[in-house]
Amino acid sequence: MNILIASALMASFGPVLTWHDKHSMPEGRSGGAAGLIANKLVYAGGTTWRNDAKHWLNETLLYDFERDTWSSGPPLPEPLAYGPYLAADDSLEILGGMNESGPSRNCWRLKAGERAWRESGALPADSVLAKAVSLHGRTYLFGGSSTATDLKHLSSSVFRRDESGRWTKISEMPQGRIAMPATVAVGDYIYLFGGCSVSSDGGGARNRDEAYRFNPHTNQWTALRPFPTAIRGLSAVSIDKRHVLLAGGYTASGFSAAVYLYDIEDGQYSPASSLPFPVMGMEMLARDGTVWGLGGEDKNRSRTPRLIEGIFTPPDNAQK
Repeated sequence: MNILIASALMASFGPVLTWHDKHSMPEGRSGGAAGLIANKLVYAGGTTWRNDAKHWLNETLLYDFERDTWSSGPPLPEPLAYGPYLAADDSLEILGGMNESGPSRNCWRLKAGERAWRESGALPADSVLAKAVSLHGRTYLFGGSSTATDLKHLSSSVFRRDESGRWTKISEMPQGRIAMPATVAVGDYIYLFGGCSVSSDGGGARNRDEAYRFNPHTNQWTALRPFPTAIRGLSAVSIDKRHVLLAGGYTASGFSAAVYLYDIEDGQYSPASSLPFPVMGMEMLARDGTVWGLGGEDKNRSRTPRLIEGIFTPPDNAQK
């Protein structure tokens, strides 16, 4: 079914996202960091597959919205993937991750107008598969591991970095040792959805459906309505002060294209227009009602190069 038609049909039921493709990246990739810097979209690091072999990337790609083209930016000082990152209006910071040599605790920041990544500190623990959020001048780091292939090494720790750059352990995640939750800050709170943990037999991944809200002022957790399905690799982005977009991921049925809008006021999940294709680990950014999704894993041993753009119609408007 045509994406525009599908979006129109959704208008009777809930929020609408009209998706369309922009110019794809030169090569498929996943596990990198993405941000909007000086009106350009940036994608750095990650992994790709070439001739059935996995490659770790130090490349930085820059997307020009006006020309719908990609160009090369300053390379990372080291290949990095599967680490947390912070996307601000004027910078992109990568907080560790790993490469073919193992985990890295190095932090690197690229600022608007600069031609090189600069060192921005070191982490207190390995951060593979961790998530990071910036809120009110402080950085929060959730979980982490020393490897992306063995979930038995996962951590449940929550660290906070203050304005001076010092890290302090402040909490434990109530769902235990998990990886790849969808994480987003809205207002004064941080929200976590889904993720995965080691299975009961220790031989694989167990997808999770739990959702929590974290209060960084009190370090207290509040359990929310579970996500509609157990899932990992879900992408999350704040659309406005009330809504969180949750897209893609990997469920017991495989890669997902489903999209939900979470309403932080009533705690409900509303189905929205699906992604154009199933994918997990897609990096998502939003600004002024427009959403962009980059890369991700679209099937085993594969990475997608696609860049998609979604125009968001709020539920109240969609139902008129």
